[in-house]
Amino acid sequence: MIETFVSSNSTCTIKCRTVVCFFGGVLTFRNNFEDAASEIAKRYRKAKIVMIFPYGMANGRTGSSLIRLLARQLTQVGYDLHHDQSKRVTSVSQIIREHVDVSDHLILIGHSAGGVIAYRTGLYLEEKYGFQQVQVFAVGCPKFHLRDIPYNDRFTYITGQNPDRITQLGRWRKPGSRVYIGRPGHEIQMEFNPAHQGWKFHAAYFLKSNWTDSNQVFRTNSENLVSKIHELYSGT
Repeated sequence: MIETFVSSNSTCTIKCRTVVCFFGGVLTFRNNFEDAASEIAKRYRKAKIVMIFPYGMANGRTGSSLIRLLARQLTQVGYDLHHDQSKRVTSVSQIIREHVDVSDHLILIGHSAGGVIAYRTGLYLEEKYGFQQVQVFAVGCPKFHLRDIPYNDRFTYITGQNPDRITQLGRWRKPGSRVYIGRPGHEIQMEFNPAHQGWKFHAAYFLKSNWTDSNQVFRTNSENLVSKIHELYSGT
């Protein structure tokens, strides 16, 4: 079940110049993107921030309930990785259309499998409804087959300096295909909190997660990530 809400960090709710949508992946919790949302609010004036969980949220799930949710989500993700369009994409597109109104800028930011939905939703909005200049950022996302189309120029793929098994799954180009031969417009490797390893690293891209770099400069994962997104697309 798709779950969504407008973040309290939003700096606008009606006739917003910018709409930023975060997309959750597998076993994502309600507050997963709020640290990043607070950074968005510092950088984008009149921005509505919408949280979208295409595969549902994990809040309140424990034990066998959590296992059942994971099994269902993995099945849905497997489908979305291999199909250009799904009911989740069309449903999420309708949700976004309700929020965009007269906005000039639409930014879609997906984590893990949410990055797949963010990409496909942006493309669907462009092809079906004529949305122009949608910017898509996929963070810690598995790779999936891409057509070689101009839309990819507005697709940025972000990974970290530590190995993340999720980003090692899949590939952009489909062997033997003359259609799926595309790549993201930008592929960026960033530095995040080095104390996190394995699944903790994968889960922490959007969290505050304080750390000090080799130059003794204080950093946070969420600030680093949103600063890079703003650098690539200010939307101001």
